[in-house]
Amino acid sequence: MSASPVTYGLLGMLAVRPWTGYELTQQLRRSLRFVWSSSEGHLYREQKRLVELGWATVEVEASGARSRKRYSITPTGEAALLDWLTTAPQEPHFEIEGLLRLFFSDHGTVGDMVASLESTASEARQMLGELLEFVDEYLADGGPLWMLEHGVGGPDGDRLEFLGRPMFPERLHVVALVIDATSRLLGELEEFCARTAIEVRAWRTPTDPQLTAATRARLEAIRARHSRSG
Repeated sequence: MSASPVTYGLLGMLAVRPWTGYELTQQLRRSLRFVWSSSEGHLYREQKRLVELGWATVEVEASGARSRKRYSITPTGEAALLDWLTTAPQEPHFEIEGLLRLFFSDHGTVGDMVASLESTASEARQMLGELLEFVDEYLADGGPLWMLEHGVGGPDGDRLEFLGRPMFPERLHVVALVIDATSRLLGELEEFCARTAIEVRAWRTPTDPQLTAATRARLEAIRARHSRSG
């Protein structure tokens, strides 16, 4: 039975602490969706896969008039996570529908291109705003960075809560790296789409022959920007 990056994403969350199925899904939608998106249905299927692989156990516990499943990592799961971290990652995947539409925009209108670019810029700006809210939380008094600086709330002491959630300040070093990368990518995407929407608005059609000279300049600029010296 094969495991996907989503499987390992869930496994990594379980290495932090046990979670209910709902909590796992919410955690991945809150944070990991910025680097690896997945549908809610797929996330629940992957939770079952973890149990089938022997990487997690599940206990049914009462929750009012209903019940819920709580997942915990097993020693086999911990070993699988460590093994995965030693392997080479897949090539980067970019699932940006706005750019997919741009790739085929020669079949549509300039208006379609502009609307898609502006919408993608807006969504990227909104996602970047969410990440900056995380950063504000991490920097706030009593937040994870404060806990790190004061030596409290870590794995060797009592866990502390912030904004109603248990904190894991010892993870902040790696989390900050991921936010750094994703915020840069989103900022670049927003800037590109917003700037390109303004440029494209002046086009007559997506296949206008008069754009040829500008296209040569664009391609040469790309090559110059990423050329390797020496």
